[in-house]
Amino acid sequence: MAAPPEEYLRFHHRRYQFLCDSIQRIVNVQQGFGRLLDVGLSHQTVLFQQCLPDATVDTIGYFDHRFTGQLRGQHINFDLNHAADPAAWPVVEPYDIVVMAEVIEHLHTAPSQVLACVASWLRPGGLLVLQTPNPISLGKRIGMVLGRSPFEIIREDSSNPGHFCEYTIADLQLLARQSKFDVTGIWLRNYFGPKNFFYDLACTILPGQLQDGITMTLRKPHL
Repeated sequence: MAAPPEEYLRFHHRRYQFLCDSIQRIVNVQQGFGRLLDVGLSHQTVLFQQCLPDATVDTIGYFDHRFTGQLRGQHINFDLNHAADPAAWPVVEPYDIVVMAEVIEHLHTAPSQVLACVASWLRPGGLLVLQTPNPISLGKRIGMVLGRSPFEIIREDSSNPGHFCEYTIADLQLLARQSKFDVTGIWLRNYFGPKNFFYDLACTILPGQLQDGITMTLRKPHL
């Protein structure tokens, strides 16, 4: 079952802050920025509108009626699980930045096909900002040692099914190459839930990529 909005916001507060800060840094150095596409309308869309008041901020995916009346850009209805068929891809005016935050793990279509579809919405030289959970985090490793599966059972709600698959940094780098993206930045962060000093310290000093969340920037090459 999905968490209530208030609980979800508390849990993702630090991730949203990191995401908005990352977008702002990109915008500050990217010449001619004016258009952003948010894949998966959610709370971060409203935050993007606030921190980028002069930009076009559009959305694509399922429409979330909780945000009716809060959006200033257009919304494009599209199920990314249809990305396997290029004929089904929406044709849009290219964007400077596409954000795909906590989305790819919810899709059952091959991620290389999804990323190829997303690339078609970017201008040459544009950036995809991708966030996704880390399947080999310290918390999940501890849970497995204790006999707990780190993954939930797929939900019956097809619009919010849970996580079909989670991807390591190596997986994402491979998918980027397959989809003709250049990886320009990788960050591992513990930005889910409240801050825990000792957990953060353990993730820092122990070997392995142990933080809970992955953020990557991928550039669509120039023609």
